[in-house]
Amino acid sequence: MEDAAFEPPCVDPESDHRCCGICPALLLPRHRFAVADRPSAAWPFSERDGHRYTHDAIPVCVHPDRVNLAPDLIAPPRAPDPPAPTRTPRRPWWRRT
Repeated sequence: MEDAAFEPPCVDPESDHRCCGICPALLLPRHRFAVADRPSAAWPFSERDGHRYTHDAIPVCVHPDRVNLAPDLIAPPRAPDPPAPTRTPRRPWWRRT
């Protein structure tokens, strides 16, 4: 069995893939990161290293079409837009007599 430290990344950095420069697919073998269908608050961005992580600290790629992988994480549905506030007619501040 090969040493895990020498496993190749999922995507070759020299290839023509359109993945992001900080994508975990450029750094890690496929079994070491998750692929999400889109960005979500469920896997927040870390300013420390630029990756998104699950709550279990697993790096997440959020552009499956760019790395040609099927997503294994599905983002929760987006919250519906709140209804537009209805305006009530303004009443004049004086009384008509």
